[in-house]
Formats: sequence, C-alpha cells, structure tokens
Amino acid sequence: MKKSIVYALVLLCSLIACDDNTGTLGNSITPGADSIKVQTNTYQATSRSIKIDSVLSKSDKIYLGRFTDPETNSVIEADFIAQFYCGEGGNVFPPADSVKGDCALRVELRLFFTKIFGDSTNTMTAEVYELESTLQEGAQYYTNIDPTLFYDVTKKPIATTAYTAIDYTLDDDELNDKEHYANVCIPLPTEKGSEIIALYRSNPEYFINSAQFIEHVCKGYYVKTAGGDGTILYVDQAALNVYFQHSRTDSIFVTQFVGTQEVLQVNRFDFDSSQLQPLIDDTTGTYLKTPAGIFTEVTLPIAEITENNDSINAAKIIFQRYNAEMETKYPFGTPEGLLMLRKNDMHSFFEKNSLTNSTTSYYTTYNSTFNRYEFSNIARLISHCANEQEAWIEAHSSDFATMDQAVEAYATQHPDWDKVVLVPVTTITDANKNIVNFRHDFKLNSAKLVGNKDKIDIKVITSKFNQ
Repeated sequence: MKKSIVYALVLLCSLIACDDNTGTLGNSITPGADSIKVQTNTYQATSRSIKIDSVLSKSDKIYLGRFTDPETNSVIEADFIAQFYCGEGGNVFPPADSVKGDCALRVELRLFFTKIFGDSTNTMTAEVYELESTLQEGAQYYTNIDPTLFYDVTKKPIATTAYTAIDYTLDDDELNDKEHYANVCIPLPTEKGSEIIALYRSNPEYFINSAQFIEHVCKGYYVKTAGGDGTILYVDQAALNVYFQHSRTDSIFVTQFVGTQEVLQVNRFDFDSSQLQPLIDDTTGTYLKTPAGIFTEVTLPIAEITENNDSINAAKIIFQRYNAEMETKYPFGTPEGLLMLRKNDMHSFFEKNSLTNSTTSYYTTYNSTFNRYEFSNIARLISHCANEQEAWIEAHSSDFATMDQAVEAYATQHPDWDKVVLVPVTTITDANKNIVNFRHDFKLNSAKLVGNKDKIDIKVITSKFNQ
C-alpha cells in the first residue's frame, strides 16, 4: 500500500515540478489510510571555480587567431589541425589529356566563416605546416594537443600569409552580397597540387575514400597563428582547392577536398592558465569561461536532503548570472548552453558521445529574461548519488564500528560523490531539432555566477510516511 502511494505521489509531483507555487501541495494529496507528510524545504549548495587546462577537442567548427582577454590579460591563441575528405569512388580529376600539362595551376587552403570575434579589419598572420604523421581515428585529442608530434619542426612552414577577416581585394558590392561567404585564402605551393595529380595518375586507389587519401596523399595540415592579436575566426569549413586548366578550352576548374565531420579536425587553444588564478580565487562568485578555461563546481547537500525523507519528488536549482562589470570594445558572449554533469563524468561524457539522461546529466539554456540558468528538477541526481553511497556502505558495513565512520570512509574514497560541474556546451541537432550530440563551447564566452561565499538555494519537495 505504502509503495503504491509513493509511486503515485512521485508521478504527481513530477507533473507540477516546474510550478513554483507549492504552498498547498501537502494538504491536497494526503491519503486517508497511510498518512504521508509532504514538505517543501530550501537547502543550500556550495560552489567554486575550477581551472580547466584542456577539454576534448571535437567540434563542428575550427578556430584560428589570437585575442587578449581584458578580464584576465590572458592571451588566447587558437590553431587547428585539419584532415580532408575525399569522396567515395575515386573520380577526382579528369583524364590526363584534359588537364593542361597534367599539373596544378594553383593550390590554396580556404577557410570559410560566418562569425568572428574581435576586429574584422585587424591584420593577422598564419603559417601552414604539412603533417608527416596522421591523426588516428578513434583517438581522443584534447585542446592542449602538441602539434609538433605531427610535423617536422626543423622544416619551415610551406606557406605564410597575412590576412584580415574582411577581404579588401573584393569590392563593396561583392562584400555586401547576401550570397557572399566570407573566407580567408592561404596560397600553398603549386607543386603540392601537382604532386596530388601525379599520385592520382600513378595510384588511383589512393583516392577511393578518405582513409586512403589521408594515409597516402595528404595527411593534413597544421595551421598556426603566427602574428597579430585581436581577431579569432570561427571557421565553418576548411577546403583544400586544387585548380587546373582544361587543355582544349583553357577554362579553369577546381577539385576541392573539404574538412567535414567524416574526417578529423582538432582545435588547439594555448593560454597562460596562471593568469586565470585571480578569477579562481574570487570569492564573490564563480565563473564559466571558454574556451577551456574555467568551469563551476557545485557541491550538493545530498546527505542533508535525504535525511529523514522517504522520497525526493522535485529539486530545483537556479544559477543567477551577474551582469558584466567591465566595459570593453569586444565583450565576451554569455554561454548559451550548459550541462550539469557529475564531476567524475565531465570528460568521459564527451568521449563517449553521451546524451543527457536526467539522472546523472542535465542540459539547460541561458534565460536572458531572468539572467540565469535553471535546472528545474534534479531529484533523480540527488537520489542516485545517495543510493550509490548507501549501497557502498551496506557492502562494507562490517568494516566499520559506526555509521559515521562508514560515511567518512566513503567520502575519503569517493571525494567527488556529491559534486557536479557546470560545463558550457553547444549542440548538434538532427532534422527534427532533436539534440544528437553535445560539444564543448569554444567561442569566447564568459559568465560570473552567484556562488562561492554566497550559497545557492535548492528548493526541494520531499515526502515521508508518518509513523
């Protein structure tokens, strides 16, 4: 009887969990046979900022440039390693007698983007290095990757170019055309294209798929920021273009190998993490800072919530954001999406391409109207953590004289059992707008949240049987 009542109560409470008006809840659903006490209480979580030196580099975009963060005076440098896709089937170039000289006319690396951060007129410099070792499919590459493991550091770059986000070689009409796709062009040595064509003639099997192409033709490139400060490109797609001239018409054609989700693209972010320490030490709040700078760690009062309660029906926690105090010409954005993950899962969640399960992981978006992030019901998370602790203590009960000793031992062996981390993310969706993947947010974003010396309220609806 009691068990069925609890199940019914949990279902009903879950339906009203997003409603802040719970004042009459205890009076409205009290069964006659078994008296259940329903309460709404407020508990307090604690939080702190934690420094994150790197995260999984997987992303649907690549980033290039350098920017000095005015909040920390930390220089953020963005580079990337890119491989290129070769379409299935191997029909890449026309017959040799159709290509003038059977060689390339020119070769370029072109970076297409719709957004940048910083000054679009600022002059930046990029260097391109040819990879001599391939990125391995299935390997987990992080944003602190060492590019020197993949190219010969004794060799000079195969290309160096200065660029601005606005291409001043184009006239205003073309720049303002809605069909114009902004891009940066990095010319590469023409012989690189001719080598690709020659390999196509001698070994066409190298072009039947991307794996063969990467292994035998072009292992990829490391594109490094070599000069300038104040601009970072948010690159949607990188393309390796090989131009050639038709032998009979003199028309110019291009074969394009693009960077896509089917091949590896690895972002590298370099910054002095020691300059983040003043924010880590700031007790007036906690921080979210991307790319890969600071997350917020939250310690949940699980033991206090679960003590003397049979069921946790709903638990709402809100992270209020402070308005930015510093006025700058190029202010950082506010993280749009936020994951709440158990601290032990904050890396494996991304490595396993996990989705949220509303038990150990939750997703929410920034509410600009109320300037906050809200997780409407983390009751399952609290129960899950409490159940794990209870199961461990029960399995090891004979090892301890008192319950307090067992609880202390569990906390010593599992120091993060009651901790979660707030991680800024972007999402990948399918045609029906369903989230199919979470990626780390690599845009230049920052937010200061209420916390640290100020506790964070958790509003909890609990129920227990009256004895």
